[in-house]
Amino acid sequence: MNPIALELNEKLKKSSPKLLDMFSDLGSSMYYPKGILSQSADAKATKYNATIGMATNDKGMMYADDLYDVFNHLPENQVFPYAPPQGLESLRTLWLNKFLKENPDLNESQITKPIATNALTHGLSLVGDLFVDHHDMVLLPEHNWGNYNLIFGVRHNANMETFPIFNEDGSFTTEHFLNCVQKLDESKVILLLNYPNNPTGYTPTKEQVDELVEGVRILADRGTCVITVVDDAYYGLFYEDVYKQSIFTALTQLNHENVLPIRLDGATKEFFAWGFRVGFITFGLENQDAKDVMEAKVKGLIRSNISSGPMPSQAAITHVLENNEQFDKQIEANVETLRERYEVTKEVVYRDAYKELWQPYDFNSGYFMALRVHGVKPETLRNHLIEKYSIGIIALNKKDIRIAFSCIEKDDIEYVFETIAKAIKELQE
Repeated sequence: MNPIALELNEKLKKSSPKLLDMFSDLGSSMYYPKGILSQSADAKATKYNATIGMATNDKGMMYADDLYDVFNHLPENQVFPYAPPQGLESLRTLWLNKFLKENPDLNESQITKPIATNALTHGLSLVGDLFVDHHDMVLLPEHNWGNYNLIFGVRHNANMETFPIFNEDGSFTTEHFLNCVQKLDESKVILLLNYPNNPTGYTPTKEQVDELVEGVRILADRGTCVITVVDDAYYGLFYEDVYKQSIFTALTQLNHENVLPIRLDGATKEFFAWGFRVGFITFGLENQDAKDVMEAKVKGLIRSNISSGPMPSQAAITHVLENNEQFDKQIEANVETLRERYEVTKEVVYRDAYKELWQPYDFNSGYFMALRVHGVKPETLRNHLIEKYSIGIIALNKKDIRIAFSCIEKDDIEYVFETIAKAIKELQE
């Protein structure tokens, strides 16, 4: 093992030994090298800096004017250079402040400074690299985003175990999770929680969050190391009386040596900036040595994988966070549009006329809602809707479909569900 990695692990052995036990083999071996980037940082103030892979002239960086014209609000040094592996420091600070403002039960000492990722999928991949070895258990809701299996099940060969989050009548429940943790006998569990949930669009209430956190505490009290990964991709898109802080915040309050809360969030959905690929990973840690080690290992993973995220995207998010009064109003207007679409969807899908055709799952937030359809195969229904009615839905499994009301104009929602109902009847005949 590299001496730097050994030094980092020795630091953890003294300050947070349980955290060291949570790492995968790759996570244990990872470190941030004292290589080109470190040497370039040392040479930043030199007169002749011949260290980094960029081209310059007597005016500064070389670039094409036509490309720079696209970024008319950003200075050239926020467009063309490499971003640091951990992301722009100004952006990290601004996102930290945003995080703390939205989660008043947290204080800065309880968490690491957010590290920029290439959106949330990259953050999930970093979690896999750091903590998941072959056949480790990844525990997640039965209704989940399909990419989790690629990231953890395929790339890391994890044992993917699920638990139901809905009763037969479509109502959300924590009962199955609590029953599941009572039976687990694992030394380490990676628990994935995603609220608002993709694909169902559900966020728990405060009481339900308390029950979920209690389940984590029960597991941790038995000696299991619980890496709790909170996927907050749709954070802030709440339309009902739900727990509006991140469940990461509630988990961090446990302050349990066997629990490591991890939050993944970003501008992708919150700022309606899908292609910018700006996300963040934050750890619930108080010990400063543990924070330093974790940042070094994550920086090493980023350096060894994508090297660093895109500078223009990070600079653009920094710009709107620094000049946010008008931007906030624009985001609020978009969220209000989604709220109006949600309200129409909620009214339509629970109509008595559709009870024999589908069972909605509880939904109160996010982009999506899901239906358990009766008497038809979801894949057959999906194809029928495309071919006959030019309507696209997602077939989730052998019984459920997902509809993104975020993509349907408010005035068209009723027609879309009427047509789905019509298509189900046609296939039932």
